[in-house]
Amino acid sequence: MIHPIFENTAKTVQYILLWVAYFILQTFALYNLVTLPIWAILADSLIHALLFAVLGILLWSVVRYGNYSVLNAYQQIINYVALAVLSISIWLAAGYWICNLIFGVEQSRQLITFLPTRGFIGLLIYLLIIQYFHFSLEKNKDNQQVDEMYIPTKIEPTRKADTELLERIAVKSGTKIHVVLVPEIVYLLADGDYVQIYTKEGKYLKEQTMKFFEEHLPDNQFVRVHRSVIVNVEMISRIELYEKQNQLLTLKNGQQIKTSPAGYKALRIALKL
Repeated sequence: MIHPIFENTAKTVQYILLWVAYFILQTFALYNLVTLPIWAILADSLIHALLFAVLGILLWSVVRYGNYSVLNAYQQIINYVALAVLSISIWLAAGYWICNLIFGVEQSRQLITFLPTRGFIGLLIYLLIIQYFHFSLEKNKDNQQVDEMYIPTKIEPTRKADTELLERIAVKSGTKIHVVLVPEIVYLLADGDYVQIYTKEGKYLKEQTMKFFEEHLPDNQFVRVHRSVIVNVEMISRIELYEKQNQLLTLKNGQQIKTSPAGYKALRIALKL
């Protein structure tokens, strides 16, 4: 699976430009603070830029698949602070160790005086990366919700006769495993190679396909109302006309979801309208 940072040229270029900017800024800062030769300053800046670039890729995976959204605000703050301390500590320690191997002990000692400044810069970059990742996740979710391409010509059974229906779904979040009971699901939202499972308690990220859930959830209770959304019909509180051929569902948790024409047709069959 391709990492989201490299899924298109624009994102890759943006990520590379971030570290090029960091490399240039740190080079100027070091040039005025230490007496190392210019080649050593350039090497140090390059080493730390590459190290944090790799850490940034790992941070994306933690943010995307860590299911932090199911935690309360206090727990989220604690997790993000701990992640910042761990990431920046690894970055500083690894960078100093590599520079010590390359430059030797005497020249590397000059870099110690720059550690507080480098740590502060690292914190700012960490915050920038986290905010960018959250923005990307929200943008992807919005794009999926407005996608109206799921318009099959007719409704056909999607389940084989011997398919085993799900009663619960196990979702791993860090070191924890959450067990989500099927009746507690409000709706499911496609998220690339994953599916966001929304319940009254929060949301969970599961590595699975929408096709799998469409086939393994009870079809008298769960309907794929859109290419990217499967809804628990028992969680629908209101259906109203949104556009000429689209309906807007209001769920019991207040969430509103648009249906495609074919999705609304399938919903009417399920509700016997």
